[in-house]
Amino acid sequence: MIIGGIAVIHYGHVRSTQDIDIILEDNATKFPSLFESLRNHDFNLSTKQFQLGYREKTNISIFDNRSTMRLDVNIADKPEELEVLENAVQEDILGNNLAIAPLEYVLIGKILYMGKIDDIPDSELYQYQDVFDFLTIYHANKEKINEEFLNQKADEYGFKTALKRLRNLSI
Repeated sequence: MIIGGIAVIHYGHVRSTQDIDIILEDNATKFPSLFESLRNHDFNLSTKQFQLGYREKTNISIFDNRSTMRLDVNIADKPEELEVLENAVQEDILGNNLAIAPLEYVLIGKILYMGKIDDIPDSELYQYQDVFDFLTIYHANKEKINEEFLNQKADEYGFKTALKRLRNLSI
């Protein structure tokens, strides 16, 4: 499932990124076909590095041999990652039918990544890429967002005031 910058771009905020953030299902039986597909598409995949990252539950970077782009892969093991993965939606991305994090989860992910923002002045908040990502996709998709679900998740993670504050910021 695609998350991160590509998901932000998909939901309406045009920005640059040098990676494609992916969360994979923890199913080792599917890894050989993934490895084969990546190699067939000219990715520089070290099976040893992948296995080490898998064992240590760390980020795994896989580089494209034809560009500066890379895949940043995480294997879903945290409850919130598993939840997002279970709720992935299929979308057309650059002519490919791919699994992507739903809009509300991308928004909540931005808030979780920012952390507590209560003491940060507005002028400083505008310096963070994640704030611009949130604001742009929030306002571009306002009529599509399940606000009740967004409120529930923000409350569940202890970021209800951060969500309220972000909603009140202007672009």
